[in-house]
Amino acid sequence: MTDLTDTALPPQRAAGAIAAVDAYLAGWNAHDGAAVAAVVGGSYLDPTLPAPISGADLAAYVDGLCAAFPDLVFAHVATHVAGDVATVQWRMQGTNSGTPLPGAPAATHTSIDLAGLDVISTTHGQVDTVVGYFDQKAFIEQLGFQTIVAPKDEWPVTFGIATRVDLGNVTSPGALSMTWIEVDEADQSELQRRTTEIVTALASDPAFIGFQSTGTGNRNLTLTAWTSPEAAEAALARNAPHTAAMDRVLSEGFGARGFTSIWQPFRLNSQFATCPDCLAYVSLAPAVATATCGCGAEVTVAPYL
Repeated sequence: MTDLTDTALPPQRAAGAIAAVDAYLAGWNAHDGAAVAAVVGGSYLDPTLPAPISGADLAAYVDGLCAAFPDLVFAHVATHVAGDVATVQWRMQGTNSGTPLPGAPAATHTSIDLAGLDVISTTHGQVDTVVGYFDQKAFIEQLGFQTIVAPKDEWPVTFGIATRVDLGNVTSPGALSMTWIEVDEADQSELQRRTTEIVTALASDPAFIGFQSTGTGNRNLTLTAWTSPEAAEAALARNAPHTAAMDRVLSEGFGARGFTSIWQPFRLNSQFATCPDCLAYVSLAPAVATATCGCGAEVTVAPYL
């Protein structure tokens, strides 16, 4: 299984390091977090962790990754031993068909085949520390996600991510609902799942025009465009996922704090768009679907949210 590259290394030390590495990999491939933690006498660190972990935390980390990838395997490529340090090349292979990954609303059911390596220090034939290296961007993108780089938070500004649902509805809004809720990191996956269920159920409702959401820190905010306040209230009342989510908040204490509201437009200004032919700005009045540029080209209005 293991390749040895160090002609000056005493055979007994080399054999001890190799045995320790083999036991470490065997624990991972057996999906046995306790076994991995028992082999690692010091600490473990990889790019997904803010700091080294060990013991029960390492066992839980292994078990959590294996729960997300029930068929997870680290396919061994090569091991190079120099002194008391072994560099192990592997390919992480598996399908996210189990539990959702942190921050994901559901399992992706996509497969990964990711190259990486562990630098493993050993002492007297036992694993001391493990430092893993792999391409986080490749890992995320193989699962079907986007990698988004955001600036560092600087008070009072917090950066995050945004979601937009565009059904191509160009109706001018008669109302906007604004909702925010603050939840712990552990509850983010549930919040994302429930939001997806609500918006999916609303997509075919005639009152629903468009939707945007943002997440910054522990605060999650949504803006939804409706045909009218009354239509918004009626649509939400008949939306079963929304009712279930509100019961979760009000009856079971989900979330630390929140706010909901419905707003009516005070003034709807015209949209402006660039003419595709002459690049001039064209004004599109509310409730108008198209406008004709001075050059004769037709310009169409975009969804308002």
